[in-house]
Formats: sequence, structure tokens, C-alpha cells
Amino acid sequence: MLQPNLPQALRDEMLEDTVAEAMDEDRDIEACRFYGEDMPDGKGEAVEFSGCHFEKCGFQAFRGNRWAFVDCVLEKCDLSGSVFHQCTFQRVVFHQCRMTGAQFSESPLLNVQFNECQLDLSSFGDIKAQHVLFSDCVMKECGFFRFQWKDWILRSCMMKRVEFQETLLRSLDVTSCDIEGMAVDLPAVRGMIVTRDQAMMLTGLLGVVVVNKD
Repeated sequence: MLQPNLPQALRDEMLEDTVAEAMDEDRDIEACRFYGEDMPDGKGEAVEFSGCHFEKCGFQAFRGNRWAFVDCVLEKCDLSGSVFHQCTFQRVVFHQCRMTGAQFSESPLLNVQFNECQLDLSSFGDIKAQHVLFSDCVMKECGFFRFQWKDWILRSCMMKRVEFQETLLRSLDVTSCDIEGMAVDLPAVRGMIVTRDQAMMLTGLLGVVVVNKD
């Protein structure tokens, strides 16, 4: 998995002003550091961030269409309720971000990492993903719908009541995760890598009742 290629020298900039200028001048935003500010609502012209670092920034009002984030790091940002539609994420790291209820739709994910993020109730719909990592994330009631993936790693994630629809899970290793109450189409679960206890829990998908008999 490729890491973000951040420039050694980043300029400290004001987020709202930088976005407004980029829209006016029809240019990308490159090699900037943003701290403690709110992202504009994302309406209007799409913007591409390249080689940028966001720390403790707020994206709650963001409703972006066709925006792009390339070689970026988002650290301790609040993306709760944000909406990313047809946005591009390439070599991006989300670290310790709050992303409750965030929506990603038709947004390619290439070499993207979610580390120690709060992803409850978030959704990923009609996504093409390649080389994606979720590590130590809380993902309760998260939804994956038509999630087409290659090289997807789930590591030590809380995935209670996660829902998968029209998403094939063959060769997906969830042995280090809590998948209690997972909802999935029965054919899609074939080939998923699970522990013995997880396999017993998944028998409910078959309508099988397991009893202990002495």
C-alpha cells in the first residue's frame, strides 16, 4: 500500500480563503497545511488538494461533488455527516478522525487508510476500492453497498451490525474484528476468512439453530 507523498515543506494557509481563491482562479491547492479550521460546504466548483495536511479541521458541512484528495493526510478531523459524491481519494490517510454518518458515494479509493477512526453509521456506496485499510476503527452499523474491492484489509475493527449489500467478501479476513450482528447476503459471505467462533455466529445466516446437547 502506497503512503501519501507529502512535500517536506508545507505552507500554513487559511482553509476557507485558500479554497475560495482556488475556485476563483481554477487551480489546484498544493503543499498546504491547514489547522483547526472548517472546510467550506463544498458547493460550487470542485477543487483538488495535492500534498496537503489537515489537522483538527471540520468537514461537517461539506457536501462535495467531484473534489479530489491526492497525497493528503487528515488527522483528528471531524467529518461527521459529511458527503463525498464522485470524489477521488488517492494515497490518503485518515488518522483518528471522527466520521460518524459520513457518506462516500461513487468515490474511488486508491491506497487509502482509515486508522483509529470513528465510522459509526457511515456508508460507502457504489465504490471502487483498491489497497484500502481499516485499522482499529469503530464501524458499528456502517454500510457497504456495491463495494467493489481489491486488497481490502480489516484489522482490529469494531464492526457490530455492519451491513454488506451486493458486496462479495471472498478472501476478506475479518478474524481480528468484532462482526456481531453482521448483515450480509448469503452468497456474498462464501470464502470470507473467519474464526471458529465467528463461523458459529454466521450460521444464523443459514437459518440454522445450534444447540448444546450433553
